Amino acid sequence: MPVLSLPVEIERMIFLLCAEHEDQHTYLLVARRVQHWLEPIIYRIVHLTTENVAKKFLHSVESRPKFAETMVKVLFFRATVGIETAGSILKVCKGIEDLTLRIPCHLIGKNPLLGPLDALPQLHALSVDLASIFNNRVIYLPNIDVLHRITHLHISNAWASWQGGSQTIGVEKLEQVTHLSIHFSTMRTEVSILRDVLGRDNLEVMVLWRRAFMIEERVQEWLRSHELIDRRIVILNSADFFTTVQSGGFWKDVESLVEWRRRTNGMEQESHIKAWSSIDHRRLRIS
Repeated sequence: MPVLSLPVEIERMIFLLCAEHEDQHTYLLVARRVQHWLEPIIYRIVHLTTENVAKKFLHSVESRPKFAETMVKVLFFRATVGIETAGSILKVCKGIEDLTLRIPCHLIGKNPLLGPLDALPQLHALSVDLASIFNNRVIYLPNIDVLHRITHLHISNAWASWQGGSQTIGVEKLEQVTHLSIHFSTMRTEVSILRDVLGRDNLEVMVLWRRAFMIEERVQEWLRSHELIDRRIVILNSADFFTTVQSGGFWKDVESLVEWRRRTNGMEQESHIKAWSSIDHRRLRIS
């Protein structure tokens, strides 16, 4: 019985669909041409969930630095990845544009991640646990060079919008940030931080993550009481954080919502939910 041979373009389309499967990496072993088709898709967005996975990834790219620099654009590090391994990966993947960093640095002395971070010329979007950058008690964001190049910043620490002692952590001093995402509390958030950031003309989006038990109406009331009514503010439920941010397209989705508000002159969140459902609710769920 003759073996069915498909046209190359049809075969390519089939394998590109396979790139959406969880076992996508196994298809790289089918043939050299399949590897050539799938690698740009598989390596563009990389989630490193454990130290073992991170080491395997490093092994696959460290002998191909030009490939790693060209192909890897979005990188997620979970807290279970070792900080030395993460530093080695950042040294190879120099073309990263969007980075999620959740690795606490418990080392005394210089943080081994800071050097590789400073050497990422295309990095503009950063989602970070501040323990990944600061390994001492002095936390002041403007002291970190790489943060002055970030335009899209999410800080995962709940206290990032608080004021401790006589000063804040300086998030409002990062004047190049156009997209800011922070956790919010009606009891602890420092009003001056939000007001200073919103006072900048270059700010396009401010995402405030409310705690799951905090109803949105209470947040809206707090904002109104402090005269912080602004179409650039988007309120999201922190319970949806991981599914929202790691599903991809987070910033583009909130940008679309803010743009919709500008076009329709709308402000009430409930009306946004109804009107925005036609855009893409699978990726970004608004509470």
